[in-house]
Amino acid sequence: MISWGIARSIAVTLASRTEGPIPAKHGAFDYPAVVEESLDPLEGFTGISLGRDARPIRVASRAEWIDFNISAFGALLEPILERASKSTGNEMTWAFGAATLTAQMGLLLGFLSARVLGQYDTGPLVAGNKSSLKRPGEPGEVFFLDGNIVAAAGRLGVPVDGLRRYIVLHETTHALQFEGHPWLRDHLGGLVEGFTGPLAEKLGVLETVRRMTENLRTGARSLELVMTGGQRRAFDEMQATMSVIEGYSDYVMHHVGSRVVPGYEDLTRKMSRSRMHRPPLETAIFRITGLDMKLEQYRMGEEFADAVARRVGMRGLNRVWDGPESMPSLAEIRDPGLWMDRVIRAA
Repeated sequence: MISWGIARSIAVTLASRTEGPIPAKHGAFDYPAVVEESLDPLEGFTGISLGRDARPIRVASRAEWIDFNISAFGALLEPILERASKSTGNEMTWAFGAATLTAQMGLLLGFLSARVLGQYDTGPLVAGNKSSLKRPGEPGEVFFLDGNIVAAAGRLGVPVDGLRRYIVLHETTHALQFEGHPWLRDHLGGLVEGFTGPLAEKLGVLETVRRMTENLRTGARSLELVMTGGQRRAFDEMQATMSVIEGYSDYVMHHVGSRVVPGYEDLTRKMSRSRMHRPPLETAIFRITGLDMKLEQYRMGEEFADAVARRVGMRGLNRVWDGPESMPSLAEIRDPGLWMDRVIRAA
């Protein structure tokens, strides 16, 4: 339904308007070496051990990032639209939907390509997707958009190499989560599919397209208005899971960062004003579904991690990675004692 070639042209045109060459004074940066340097302190603090298989590291331009991510966005959207299409055979509806979503996706990809600084790629999140050749636990590909990082350092008034190391540390914490616990990717994919699929079947293609494009444009929560009880539970579970993933990551970074990143505290303060390192597919999911995942949810996730680790240590906190049944609910994130009673004390 979406013409991805046209969407790419729109995205690359938009992205290229503000992308310039990296000033020579900032020189080259050895991203693979710094990724490997970050693993030892992260593993030592968390107790999660990863293999030392080489991680694919890609220092990419915006156009290269767009090309890589088009397949991931297609894997997310096409199954939703396929379900929605079963309720209509109206060619005018399809033509309207194709043109609208193609333009919106091109604009979204172009927008994200100018903002994203790094990306740890786990492979497609959509459950059952067959396009990924990645095996469970296999090292994920890590992207760094060095031009965006250099530009962001200038806007924030921070050292370029310090921000480079900060982004490396953030993406490497995600390697711990997804490579150390391979079930996590499929769990997230199942939640996305469980929420969006039935909605598409219920709304039909025209209304699905209308609400998706509204959310893409504004980040509103129009799909939430027609949720069933089961979809509401999946919606809340997605929020809780993303809160844990990002909150755990921030908690670990705050305890390891000063050993790895010069000027870490100053960088953290300035980065907290903008969630510029939010994963791009995550951003797309938030925009499409209307997930209200703002800084408050990340703060709650980090507070949950801090409260649990203070009482039962990192080994206890790492119980969140035992499996889907060990993930806290939103209520348990707000009250960590409930989660500890259920998962740790009941064991």
